[in-house]
Amino acid sequence: MNEDNKNMVDVNFFNIVMSLSQASIMYMGKISNPQTGKVEKNLKLAKANIDILQMLQEKTKGNLTKKENEVITENLTNLQLTYADEKKKEKTQPEAEETKEETKEPSGTEDKKEGSPEEKE
Repeated sequence: MNEDNKNMVDVNFFNIVMSLSQASIMYMGKISNPQTGKVEKNLKLAKANIDILQMLQEKTKGNLTKKENEVITENLTNLQLTYADEKKKEKTQPEAEETKEETKEPSGTEDKKEGSPEEKE
């Protein structure tokens, strides 16, 4: 393979890698869903896309140009680090939510007093 071919990236390969990467980023809640405009978080789907990229990397090992290998490796590394960070946040958020719940007063008791109009109805 000559030097020019080592730096080439097949457009279809690039599109597949970028499509799976963007979907993973979206499912990690980092960008909004282009169809709904809302930020949605689904770490299971993010992980599924990352796993597909890992499988693609393994199955194409030895058949990629230098540039193609860089594209998939860099994307996978960034996605894996972001995913690990999101999983860590997910584990600490329920604890924060529980603490917030414990400090709240029971619903409906804040403004009601004995003999208030709401109780008489």
